Amino acid sequence: MNFKVLRIYVDSYKIVLNNGSVSKIYLLHICYIKRNKEYLYSMRTIFMKRFEKHTMPLGMVGVIVYILHTVIGNLLWDEYNPITMDISSLTAVGAPNAELLKIFTGIYSICTILFVAGLIVKAFRKYHFLVRTGYIVMMIMELISLFGYSIFPLTGDKTDMNFQNIMHIIVTVAVVFTTITSGFILAFGYLKQENVYRLGRFILVMVIIITVTGATNPIGIGKGLNILGLTERLVIYSLQFMMFVLSFYYTFNNKEKEYTLE
Repeated sequence: MNFKVLRIYVDSYKIVLNNGSVSKIYLLHICYIKRNKEYLYSMRTIFMKRFEKHTMPLGMVGVIVYILHTVIGNLLWDEYNPITMDISSLTAVGAPNAELLKIFTGIYSICTILFVAGLIVKAFRKYHFLVRTGYIVMMIMELISLFGYSIFPLTGDKTDMNFQNIMHIIVTVAVVFTTITSGFILAFGYLKQENVYRLGRFILVMVIIITVTGATNPIGIGKGLNILGLTERLVIYSLQFMMFVLSFYYTFNNKEKEYTLE
């Protein structure tokens, strides 16, 4: 056996002998860890299994928190119009209740990033490179969203094309592009594996809906329809629905909860 010694130390103990005298004994302790490949692989597998188990439900939690932030923000701001005003206006600089709503978006970001991290771990364990790539691109999207919107929130007057608002738009374009890209990669990746073919079809339908509704944003702005809030919600809520279903599937599907050492 191949062992690695971690620590050596000595403990002393006092004992009372039959004649009433006191004596001291010393015990040598050697802490070691088995160093062979089977043990290390087993420990890694246990960690991955627990990580997957605890991160899969976070997708649903994140979606619920995100929807709550849009609903609560709308209820607390009397002048807010969800048809004409985009979601980012709720947390824009100077918006009422922006600091409160940022707590919700912060929780959402943490839950979603951990959820996608769990999906990446699962993909590397079970699926081929397309699914792995899809979830890595999705993680890039989540990180861009987290840091981009935190650093460049909308200013009070979103029609003012200052540096901050321009960067906010660039972040939005990057998020939309990586969302659509990851969706198509995942759809085709799942479709190539027979046991998750239906999941692939679902993702394909959702990413097509996201793409089509996403195209209505610039069209509506170009035609002066003043429905940015509505068209943006069609995109965002479609994405959130897809994330919720993925989380639900991997949390409650009995076959997916099985974990075998391969």
